[in-house]
Amino acid sequence: MNNTAQNIWPQAFTRPAARELKAPLLMDASILVLTIILVSFSLVMVYSTTGVVAHEKYGDPLFFVKRQSAAVLLGFLGMYLCSRVRIGFLKKMAVYCLPLALLLMVLPLVSGVGDSVGGAKRWIKFGSVGFQPGEFVKLIFVIFLCGYFARHEDALEQFTTGLLKPFLFVALVAGLFLLQPDLGSCVILAIVTLGMAAAAGVCLRHVIFCFAGCGLAMALLIMVSPYRMNRIAAFLSPFSDMQGKGYQLVQSLIAVGSGKLWGVGLGSSQQKLFFLPAAHTDFIYAVIAEELGFVGALAVLLVFLLFLWRGLKLAGRFVNDTFSFCLGVGLTLLIAAPALVNMGVVLGLLPTKGLVLPLLAYGGSSLVASLMGVGLMLALARSFYEE
Repeated sequence: MNNTAQNIWPQAFTRPAARELKAPLLMDASILVLTIILVSFSLVMVYSTTGVVAHEKYGDPLFFVKRQSAAVLLGFLGMYLCSRVRIGFLKKMAVYCLPLALLLMVLPLVSGVGDSVGGAKRWIKFGSVGFQPGEFVKLIFVIFLCGYFARHEDALEQFTTGLLKPFLFVALVAGLFLLQPDLGSCVILAIVTLGMAAAAGVCLRHVIFCFAGCGLAMALLIMVSPYRMNRIAAFLSPFSDMQGKGYQLVQSLIAVGSGKLWGVGLGSSQQKLFFLPAAHTDFIYAVIAEELGFVGALAVLLVFLLFLWRGLKLAGRFVNDTFSFCLGVGLTLLIAAPALVNMGVVLGLLPTKGLVLPLLAYGGSSLVASLMGVGLMLALARSFYEE
């Protein structure tokens, strides 16, 4: 490639030769294939869970599917662009990611800019299209933490550098999430940060201490909020108030139990017909279990576990590169952690968190951000062969 052609491409992107690109695509096709499987299945389940409701409310059974399809196209475009980003460029820009994350978190809280939905100020509206900055903030914050850990890799065993400063960064972003309010994202942020800290080589004692501190903070946040206390009460004893606090979980468990081994058949769920709240978002896994049974629910779980395994295996190639290693771990956990938490909530194993099933549930912001994260994982895979 001549110099003129090279100058056409921005510094952030590369166009590797075919021989450079072939190996990572073959070696890491599993990450891409698993993503395509989940996104394709998402369109099927979004139609299944929303067809009747969409026809009743909008006169178009494909209303939600069309919106999800648009998000899929935008998400795959974002994934492609992110897959072309050079990891070295990302490392240089990481220091600027925290101010960007804070700016995006503040915007929904600004009167006249943010839009309140169900009492939560998490959205920015552009006409009829909603945008949830918090989904992208988690991705941006992971990049920032990777840069921080890489810049201070020789001092991470110190209490101040390895624990206190990262904890303050997390607390700053988590505090803005709580103002929205969004405790579920705080939980995921804590899980991802702890995983990245362990990968970066932060003292194990400090990681355990931080884990305990996060647990205590979550407990206090729950205790001071009647709404969250009601969720805990519903989790501990959902059948004691089946028409009140425990309604959503009870309906979810009924859906899961109704599916038995093979399910009632795709599209034949009864619980999605105005019984189970958030059937197409937070509780889509319950409908999967009802329609496709234990076998279908287990298959979805296995796909996410395979994604977790392949993502961590990809990260493991960079054990000698703190930035890339942490990036691989962080991006993998950003998708796997909320998926496992969401399934735990649906099955009554965890209290309700308000988290959707990544790559599968209805939601444009979550889907686009997740696909961009996958794109960065593909960029990471390519960088291994280009060095």
